[in-house]
Amino acid sequence: MKRKSPVLIVVIVIIVVGTAVGCFILSKHTDAPSYITAKAVRHDIRVVVNTNGIIEPAERSDVYAPVDGFVASIQKKEGAEVAQGQLLFKLNAEQLRTALAEATAGLLAARRQARAVETGPSREELNEVDASIAETGLQLEQLGKDIATEEALLIKQATTRMAVDNLRKQRDLLQRRIDSLKQKKQDMTARYSAEDKTLEKERINELARQVNLLNSQLLAESVVTPKSGIIYSLLVKPGAFVPKGQLMAQMYKPGKVLLRAYVDEPDLGRVRKGQPVRIEWDGMPNEHWTGVVEKPAEQVVALNNRSVGEVICSIDSGPAGLIPNLNVRVEVTTEQKPNALVVPRNAIFNSGGKTSVLVPQGERTVAKPVSLGLLTTEEIEILSGISEGETVILSPADVLNKS
Repeated sequence: MKRKSPVLIVVIVIIVVGTAVGCFILSKHTDAPSYITAKAVRHDIRVVVNTNGIIEPAERSDVYAPVDGFVASIQKKEGAEVAQGQLLFKLNAEQLRTALAEATAGLLAARRQARAVETGPSREELNEVDASIAETGLQLEQLGKDIATEEALLIKQATTRMAVDNLRKQRDLLQRRIDSLKQKKQDMTARYSAEDKTLEKERINELARQVNLLNSQLLAESVVTPKSGIIYSLLVKPGAFVPKGQLMAQMYKPGKVLLRAYVDEPDLGRVRKGQPVRIEWDGMPNEHWTGVVEKPAEQVVALNNRSVGEVICSIDSGPAGLIPNLNVRVEVTTEQKPNALVVPRNAIFNSGGKTSVLVPQGERTVAKPVSLGLLTTEEIEILSGISEGETVILSPADVLNKS
């Protein structure tokens, strides 16, 4: 049997020793703690409330229907810039036209009646009565002659008394008719009193006011713009019926807008007047606008599935593009501090009832109590307990549980 080569023996010894050393190193590495760290650094910190809102005009002009009617035509489109007094809508108020025709007819009839009251009977009426009196008088005169003739004949017994009596009865009837006609003429000339005349005048004045009012309302069929500005909302369409007082359009002065931010109820207590606001709109992703809180919410209202407070904010001058009814993203800075010492939020844990951070010291870790300041969604301010540049362990509770 051949003897093994000395070189081969040396190689085997090296492999065995290397394997043993590698296993030892691996076992040491396995026992070493495994964690992620971060350093305490200084920079500006801001605490914000993120929400949404809507752009509204700061100086709004509303256009209402002045009368009941149908929308015959719309002269301008949304987004159009108009001057004060320009025609915006043309209405068709048929009921108003009918009412005007009836009122006008009533006024004419009242004026005719008033003339009779004021001046008395017409000349035609008086002439007709006078003609009747004259005709009856002639008949009475002729009848008187006939009676005289018959009475002379009666004396000579050439006629009967009955014939004479009949003529006398006819005479009495004609006399009563003349008296009645004369009384009628007297009544006609004194038909109306001073009070009657006053009432007629008042009635005519009232009807005239109604006619003038209806005429002015018909002029309102042409609806004009109350102020100069831009139309941002048309609320009616051609052919639609609009009752008097219905909102038809909304206008605003260009560049004069404000923000109505919808802040969720839990965040309302942090929002105060004067806090800075940042506004972003998806339609202009590379732009933003700034402003301040002008009026914190006064009550909580329901908005879809949220309970929110409506916070009014002014908007500083900046890039053009914000117009009424835009839905925007809003960021309200409720607190901020420059050059604050901060660590990630997940570096904080509770150790023995004290707010602490876990710092590595050699192969060990030590919990250090800290005092906290401002809190954001990602970072937290450290007021005391560690220094700038010091290393802290993230998710320390998980690290301690593993060890």
